[in-house]
Amino acid sequence: MLFCTGFLNYLDRQTLSILKATLKSVFDFDDSGYSTLIAAFMVPYIIMYVVGGRIVDRFGSRLSMTVFIASWSVANALGGLAQSLGQLGGARALLGAAEAGTFPAFQRAIISWVPSERRAFAMSLVAPSTTLGAVAAPPLIAALTLHLSWRGAFILPGVLGLLLALAWWFADRGAPAEAEIRESGAASFGEVLRERRLWGVVAARGLSDPVWYFHLFWIPGYLQERLGLSLAQLGAVGWIPTVTASVICIAAAHLTDQRVARGRDPISSRLLFFYSGAVLAPIGALTTLAPNLAVALLLITIVTVACQLWFFGTGPLLADMLPARINASAFGVIGAFGASTGLILNFAAGPIIEQLGYAVVFGGLALLHPIAALVLWLSIVADRRRTADRGEPQAVG
Repeated sequence: MLFCTGFLNYLDRQTLSILKATLKSVFDFDDSGYSTLIAAFMVPYIIMYVVGGRIVDRFGSRLSMTVFIASWSVANALGGLAQSLGQLGGARALLGAAEAGTFPAFQRAIISWVPSERRAFAMSLVAPSTTLGAVAAPPLIAALTLHLSWRGAFILPGVLGLLLALAWWFADRGAPAEAEIRESGAASFGEVLRERRLWGVVAARGLSDPVWYFHLFWIPGYLQERLGLSLAQLGAVGWIPTVTASVICIAAAHLTDQRVARGRDPISSRLLFFYSGAVLAPIGALTTLAPNLAVALLLITIVTVACQLWFFGTGPLLADMLPARINASAFGVIGAFGASTGLILNFAAGPIIEQLGYAVVFGGLALLHPIAALVLWLSIVADRRRTADRGEPQAVG
């Protein structure tokens, strides 16, 4: 059920980027207007990441996830019914608000249902759902548009989402650890914000998340407008980066679980996700120099792997590092901060691309993961060493 939820979540949010060229002609907007549509999604998304985390910690995953899925599905269908750019922007705003709460609910559901010794592996199996949703989006949205219309590409997934919300309500009952988490009580937001170990992850994801959000919203248009792919061709090759990233990340998750099973420190093992991604990400600076589509896809794939390693690694790291009763709120804070920096970049990307071209953006993005990895190391590894030197206990959630 979680896999299906993540799949549909990313399928729905990708519809706009895949149909960018089509919708630009329908609603008559340019790249700056497209940046505004992204902002319409991202601002509520940022706010609801924090609010959604608090809702999940208060009400659990059953009720909150049902409401989130149903709400974003209605929003997606409304996008297909839009008659103006303003109506499309309003539908995207509701979509962003509802989709954000899904990911804190993911964290709570896995912690509630899966024993700690198998939790990281479970997360590694669920996490590719979002990637595969993005993978499936180009061919599925292209097929729906070509066989129905662009409106059908919004409406049909919305209907499926309402069915999924109903199914989730009946599926998420009797989780083994849910009663224990509820008995411990929901933490105050002040307690969450005072958690020192959280803020290193917040800062690192705030630096690195703009790379993913740029690829999510701009790469489909880049392949069509700069490399000349048709919508059908985009559907044929657009899945390659995300499928490759999913396979590599699942393998990486298995390797880190093996390290933990052999008695290695869990937090240090989870950090390998982040360091590996930081090594790979700078290759993205070469994207605009690619001589052909094959090389461009290779470079985009490498950066996608780097981004997904960071997303895959966050859930297990938080589960190992923080108490279960604040995990959803902590996840929400991280997501909100990363989405905020992603919003800033995407809002600025349209004018920058129009004035300076894609090369400047790709070059700047290439620096972010290495800087973020340094911040993460200083905030977690170096801090743990200082704590150990002082003889202080190192609590693990």
